[in-house]
Amino acid sequence: MKNFYLSFLLTLSVLLGFAQNNDFTNNGGDALWSNSANWSLGEVPNTTNTGIVRLPLIVESQVDLDVTIKKIQTTFNTSGGDAPVAGASTLTLDPNANAVYGIENVSGNDISIVFKGNVTINNSTTAGISNTLMRNANGSGNSIIFADGSLLTLNTPLEARNGSNNNFSFNGSLAGTSALRFNGNTISTFGATSDNTGYEGDFVWVGQNASVIVNSADNNVFLPSGRKIQINAINGSIEVNGANVFQGNISINGSNTFTFNVDNNQNNMGFISFSGGTANGTLNLDIDGSVVELAFADTSAADWNAGTLNITNFTEGIIRFGTDSNGLTSTQLSQINIVGGTGPVALNSSGYLVYESSLSTNDFEQKADKRISYPSVTTEKLTFSKPQEDVKIFDINGKIIRENESKNQTQIKINTLSKGIYFIVFDNLKVEKFIKQ
Repeated sequence: MKNFYLSFLLTLSVLLGFAQNNDFTNNGGDALWSNSANWSLGEVPNTTNTGIVRLPLIVESQVDLDVTIKKIQTTFNTSGGDAPVAGASTLTLDPNANAVYGIENVSGNDISIVFKGNVTINNSTTAGISNTLMRNANGSGNSIIFADGSLLTLNTPLEARNGSNNNFSFNGSLAGTSALRFNGNTISTFGATSDNTGYEGDFVWVGQNASVIVNSADNNVFLPSGRKIQINAINGSIEVNGANVFQGNISINGSNTFTFNVDNNQNNMGFISFSGGTANGTLNLDIDGSVVELAFADTSAADWNAGTLNITNFTEGIIRFGTDSNGLTSTQLSQINIVGGTGPVALNSSGYLVYESSLSTNDFEQKADKRISYPSVTTEKLTFSKPQEDVKIFDINGKIIRENESKNQTQIKINTLSKGIYFIVFDNLKVEKFIKQ
């Protein structure tokens, strides 16, 4: 019985030991993670003990060995400034659980956890989705910062959650293949020193009113080519202040609404798409008056379904889709709303978005190849080789003078037109010239 009792006490003490947090005390005085004297449990933290590291001291601890833990957090009474985590080695966070906090600033004294080195998110859980969460709690001035020179590698998703302070700063670089997710009401800022050139993941809005501010220096990369911002929640926004930093795609899911504020030139953006669910989402594109170039990729093959693109502060010849008039389909063009505008839009021969009424003779002529209408010289009417849905006739000054007479029309009368040269446009794409005698 005595042996059993001793065995029970030993087992209980082990279990209690596993339940404890491992606080960074710096009792060894060198601020090194590898020094067991610096830890309250007397051993270097890892996932085989508690794996939960707490930072009660304002000391720049040095991660001088590659270490994997479950969670890093402040304590409620942490105070006096920032809690920097530096060092040349890699700190890996593996909560091994679905949707739990791996980074948590719970100080009640308005401090920042500042990661200055290499941080890897690698949640090994097989239950559910392996999201790792981070948040600020208790202190309204708390923040979580990835500093200049830091490298945040996302092998599994990391999600910013709202709390007592919803601000997160990314001033270093992102790497890895998994998503950085923004939940409701969070404000995430990418500083001037941020550069995500090697990132192979996506940015995903998963909560309403989440916003991202991109202050990346001109020609650094916020979103690389081939990646996307995925909008899965309502009323999100992004503000892009650095020039030529956004190179990826924009995807609006379902009926969500998203605002894209462009405050500087972007010369190599991807395409826009509306997909998933009802696919009747809305993208509000708000362009600063200083912007003179906003170049999207050819978007004609992208799904727009029932989506709407609203453009505020539109100026002709600024927004471009591809390099010719085929960068958007006629249907996509009809889904563009110019806020306060004066009419429908089209792409000119160089792919720039303009009002239909501004299309030049050269734009029409460059579209012409195999004819749909005949004869090319006539007095009474034009006949079509196949039924047409959308037909417009322009004079040589680009003014619309006649359009659709019926659905699936096979001809259009021109007997009342004055003699001269005209252009007939089918579906805002195919252009043919004819002479009225």
